[in-house]
Amino acid sequence: MRTYISTHELCDRYRCSSRTIFRRMKREINPFPPACMKHSGSCNLWDSQEVTDWEEREIEKTATHSQSKTV
Repeated sequence: MRTYISTHELCDRYRCSSRTIFRRMKREINPFPPACMKHSGSCNLWDSQEVTDWEEREIEKTATHSQSKTV
């Protein structure tokens, strides 16, 4: 069964504004996944698995970046 995360929940989770979420969607490297259900305003919904997959890639990217600085 799919579960969904609202814009408000994402903002709470990442401690950022909805504008930041939408800016992250435009990034060239590891863009944030698009909302799977779009509504007017900030009532969009994201597939929680897609968000989790993005988080894992973001953590991996951050870890790789940190390692390259220490070498």
